[in-house]
Amino acid sequence: MPDPVKLTSIPLPFDSPYVIKTGRIQGRIPYPYLLRNDDFKIGLPPEITIEEITKELIEDLEKKQEESLSKERIICECSECGTSIYIKLGPNGGFYIQHGVKEKGVRQDKCIYKNMIGPIFEDEDPDSLTPENAIERFSLSAKNPRHIVTDNGWDYMTAVGPYGGYSMKQRNRQVFDIDFLKGLKKNEIFELIEEDKSQRIIEILDNENKKIPKSSTKEKIIDSIGVVFEINEKTIKKLSKDELIELSKLLEIVLYRGRFRMKAEDATKDNLINKIVTEKKNKPLESPRDALTISPDEILNLFGDAQE
Repeated sequence: MPDPVKLTSIPLPFDSPYVIKTGRIQGRIPYPYLLRNDDFKIGLPPEITIEEITKELIEDLEKKQEESLSKERIICECSECGTSIYIKLGPNGGFYIQHGVKEKGVRQDKCIYKNMIGPIFEDEDPDSLTPENAIERFSLSAKNPRHIVTDNGWDYMTAVGPYGGYSMKQRNRQVFDIDFLKGLKKNEIFELIEEDKSQRIIEILDNENKKIPKSSTKEKIIDSIGVVFEINEKTIKKLSKDELIELSKLLEIVLYRGRFRMKAEDATKDNLINKIVTEKKNKPLESPRDALTISPDEILNLFGDAQE
C-alpha cells in the first residue's frame, strides 16, 4: 500500500532539511507549504513553482515566519468559561483569533464561543488587539455571524470567510413565495399547486393537513398552502438521502463546494438538510472590515431590499 506521507511530499532539488507538502485543497486551490525535519512549517503561495523555491527564498521565509510566530500569544481568558483566547498564525501567513485549543482526549468546557475563530484584518498589528476586539471578532465567524437587522421575514448578517467579508440574508425556506402567490388569481394558484412537481413535494413533506379548500378566500387559501407545504426541520431530518436529493432538485436549490457548483448527489446529508431547511443569499463585501461596520440601511441597499 502506498505511503500517504511520501505521496504528499515532494523533495527539493537541492540539499535541504525541508520538503514541499501538497497541503490542503480549498475551493480546488492547493495551499502547499514547506515542512522542516523538526516539523517547523512555512506556508507557500498557491501559484509558486518548484523552480522558484531557492535556499535564499527559504532563509527569507524562515525569518518572516519566526517573526510572525513571535506574535502568537494568549490575549485574554474567556469571560464565559475561563478558557484561554489566542492570537494564532494561519497557514497562509495571516493571523486569527481562536477560542481554546483542540486536544485529543481533552474535553472543552461548554461555552457560546467554543471552538470559534475570528478574523484579524491584513492592515492590523496583532500586538495592538485588545480582549474586547477578540470577543467582537467571534461574531464574524460562519458559526456565529453578526446579526444586523431583521426585515420582511429575512435576517441580515455579516461574517468573514476564507475568501473575505460577506453579507447574507436568510429565512426558513418556503416552497412558494407568499408575495408571488398574492399576485396570482385563485385559479392560477390551484394550477400551480396541482402540478406534478408540487404534488410530489407534498408527498415527500408528508404534512398531516394536506387539504387546501377551494371555496375559501384567497388569503385563507394562501395560509393553507403555507401549512401544507411547510418545511419542518424534524421531518426533513428523517428523510433518506435519496429523498433529500429529489427534494433539493424539486426546490431548485443550488449547491456549492467552495466557489464551485456541485450536484446534489455529491452533497452530504447534513448539507442537503441545511440547504433545504434554510434559504440563504450571500453578497461579497468590498472590505472584510465592512463586516464590523455595515449599517442596517447599507446591508438592505446591498441586497436591493431597502424600502423607498
